[in-house]
Amino acid sequence: MNLKRTDQRALLLLLAVTALLLVLGLGSRELWGAETRWANISLQMLQSGDYFDPYLKGGPYYDKPLLSYWLITASAWLTGSLGPWSLRLSSVVAAWLSVWLTYLLGERLLRKGTGLVAGWMLATTFYFVFWARVATADILTVCGVLAAVWWYFRGPDDTRFWRYVGFFGLLALTSLCKGLIGFILPGLVLLPHLLREGRWRRHLNLRLMAALLLAGALYMLPFVLSHLYGEPNYGESGLGLVLRENVVRFFQPFDNLGPIYTYLVYLPVYTLPWAPCWIIALWVALRRWRHIEPDTRWLIQALGLLMLFFTASGSRRSYYVLPLVPFAQLLGAWWVTQRMAVRRTSVRNLRAGFAVTAVLLLAVLGILVPWSNGGGGVIRFGEAVREQASRQAPLAQWQLVMVEVDNKVPMYLQTGGAPFYYVAQTDDYPRSGDTATLMAWLERTSGKHWDPQRTIIVAHYLHGEAPPFGYLESDHQVVTTQPSRGEQWLHTHADQSVAYIPKA
Repeated sequence: MNLKRTDQRALLLLLAVTALLLVLGLGSRELWGAETRWANISLQMLQSGDYFDPYLKGGPYYDKPLLSYWLITASAWLTGSLGPWSLRLSSVVAAWLSVWLTYLLGERLLRKGTGLVAGWMLATTFYFVFWARVATADILTVCGVLAAVWWYFRGPDDTRFWRYVGFFGLLALTSLCKGLIGFILPGLVLLPHLLREGRWRRHLNLRLMAALLLAGALYMLPFVLSHLYGEPNYGESGLGLVLRENVVRFFQPFDNLGPIYTYLVYLPVYTLPWAPCWIIALWVALRRWRHIEPDTRWLIQALGLLMLFFTASGSRRSYYVLPLVPFAQLLGAWWVTQRMAVRRTSVRNLRAGFAVTAVLLLAVLGILVPWSNGGGGVIRFGEAVREQASRQAPLAQWQLVMVEVDNKVPMYLQTGGAPFYYVAQTDDYPRSGDTATLMAWLERTSGKHWDPQRTIIVAHYLHGEAPPFGYLESDHQVVTTQPSRGEQWLHTHADQSVAYIPKA
């Protein structure tokens, strides 16, 4: 797309502010929610060298395809270690690209300036920026869907083989991040456009089928590699879990049982503060349905199909609505630019609104939240344990035993030495005795030798309860988590971790 110099500057400003919103304070925030699973699984891949069998706290855990973990381990390789930056980098890049792709779609399909407004709306949407700074596969899926839709609209009537290869390749890669919705969602978005004027007929050809077969082979490749090079006794089937997570969950949900109106509530919430724009746009468009542009009708139909699909699924959670957010903001931007074209007076107010929202997001997500995580919590706990251990010996010489540990902890306790050994709460480890008793149990159950002077025991316990392994206190230094600034300020108490470091 050829851009005038003023348009280039406007786009560069949007992308620069988006980058700032995504990275400010990114490395200072504790692991949160589901990203602890991505951190734990990626760490075990890096420690063991087994990139085909995902493990969570030592147990098989193949509930997502491998690509999102591989992106994290690749980032860790580039940065030298697994940390908050390398963990979240792929989500941040995907979010930044999503803003750019939203801009491109708006400028290509709707009135000039719509893409810029939609890009700013998306970049200053609270929950989009929030989830963009969390290491999960959700924003990767959003980016993949937008990339596939953008690729299609660059040549919707182009039937060349390489065009099909690019499109279906994007679908396969997106599906390798979270699941088969990487194929389903772009298909739903594009279905109204393909049905219009019978466009679908010209795409029924052998070139499309050949490209689809190549994409299927690409999708299957990690599962085949996992079967060939993974552990023969791993115990879980990646394809079996794809079926469970994408098909069984849809028709016979076993968790995340939100009410049928879940997305009617959460789509407005997840598009704040700009939700009124797309809601008004929808009302205006429905009133003028026969007179609005065909691509605006397509946008509304695509949103409607996405909403129906997610609502039809029996498994519903608030953040599942994220793939709808860019399309809702495109619709809101369509109404805003229509209104600006008529009144020509709201540009300054719109810019001020984007500026104020960006500053608030920077203050909350980039400064306040990271500040509240400091002074204690798991970050300081990890630093204290590593500092105490390194006074006695190089960190790489230590072995760590994790007893039903908090998912947040392992990433902050990396030593560069042996892989961590995980013990489940249900295991029959000694609840009383002494260090020799525990070491003997470890050697018996693990089949490995444990040096009592180079073994750190890490465990998890509820606030108000006595720390486990109290019998180790006589010959170990004890480090526990302390309240973070946010916990001190709010007078809350999170669950705690404790580490027992042998005394010199």
